[in-house]
Amino acid sequence: MATKDLHTLIRIRKWDVDEKQRALGMLLRKEETLLDNLAALEDEKRREAAFVGQADAVKGFTFAAFLARCDERKKVMNTLLAEVRRTIDEARDELAESYRALKTYEVTQEDRDDAEEKEQAHKTQLDLDEIGLTLHRRKA
Repeated sequence: MATKDLHTLIRIRKWDVDEKQRALGMLLRKEETLLDNLAALEDEKRREAAFVGQADAVKGFTFAAFLARCDERKKVMNTLLAEVRRTIDEARDELAESYRALKTYEVTQEDRDDAEEKEQAHKTQLDLDEIGLTLHRRKA
């Protein structure tokens, strides 16, 4: 960075933050889908229980197998949900780290820009002072 310009690095970091936000969004949608699936499974169990309550005894025998299968599906979904939530936590940590790095570069660049602006203002003021002194000497 010979020119002391971090704009390219800032642009790369912004892209990195955006990518991590997109990945986190996908994980959050996956979590939401799993939660919806769990709710749908519970609704299905309730509907089936209501149906079996009205049906004859023969249909009730298959209900136990249905409940066992539902419990298996629920365990699998809960396992997937736990894994997705762990991944979400990791993605949030990575996003926070990328954002911190981005902010560090942005603040550094702002400081450099401010220093350069002050230096330029100082040089301009020196030039104006020199012009003023020259005009004053010519009048005298």
